[in-house]
Amino acid sequence: MKKLGLKYLIPIAIVVIGIWLLSGFYTLKTDGGERAVITQFGAYVKTVDEAGLKWHLPYPIQDVEIVKCDVIRTLELGYRTQSVGDTNHSSTYVSVPEESLMITGDENLVHTESVIQFRIINAKDFVFNVDNAMNTLKMAMEASVRRVVANHKLNDVLTDQKDIIQSEIREDLQNICNEYRLGVDITKFALQAVYAPAEVEDAFNDVIKAREDMNRYINEAQKEANEIVPAAEAKAQEMINEANAYREKRIAEAKGDVENFKQVLANYVLGPQVTRTRLYLETMQQVLPKAKIYIMSDKGETLRFLPLDESK
Repeated sequence: MKKLGLKYLIPIAIVVIGIWLLSGFYTLKTDGGERAVITQFGAYVKTVDEAGLKWHLPYPIQDVEIVKCDVIRTLELGYRTQSVGDTNHSSTYVSVPEESLMITGDENLVHTESVIQFRIINAKDFVFNVDNAMNTLKMAMEASVRRVVANHKLNDVLTDQKDIIQSEIREDLQNICNEYRLGVDITKFALQAVYAPAEVEDAFNDVIKAREDMNRYINEAQKEANEIVPAAEAKAQEMINEANAYREKRIAEAKGDVENFKQVLANYVLGPQVTRTRLYLETMQQVLPKAKIYIMSDKGETLRFLPLDESK
């Protein structure tokens, strides 16, 4: 009877041991950048990153956790996606008010629904450095969002500072992940929706409408300025050009007058009396252009050799 028992027990034991040894095989795929974190009696041993069929000492001696490192993961705060839409149906979401309700720097309540995208860059850190990496990341995300929103006014969160706030939150969250050595890289942070509590929704919408009106008026004023300013600048430039031309003309005339005066002065030096008489006659000709002028001698006689009537 004992021999019969041993006869069946040994093959069964061999089969069990074989199955146990076979349980140590696992496969790493290139798709998703899979990494295998090997532990022995719960302690970290190594990380395997080469794709293919692998083997480790079966449980409970060793265990393996496969982590996809090249996959972009998402984590939502303030809402949950119920179903992902397609070409025929829209995505459905449900709000989580206890996560989304926050207070701004100017003591206003606001709901902020946000999402992050991240990937695992260190499988060992992600698996071992905290008890629950995803839960820790979610708490860090909520802390970052609340801290940054509390440092900004309501209008900043709603409109013109939204991009800056998103960048601040992503940077702050990445710093926390680095301090905790979570082994993740935050690739993107986005505020999906920002809205007021129902009690102040009307006032909240008035603020948004006022801000939109302000931006519209600014755009209209800028458009009008773009039309008026170039025309005014062109007119101003035209006036400057005319003034410069007049200045150059007057300078040229003044220089000509100076040269003419120099010539008159030279002639005056050579014959003062003759020059004085000529200047007098030229002046009188300009003063009395239509008068008939005769040069009289000291005795009252007309001098025929100096007729000054240009019409003859």
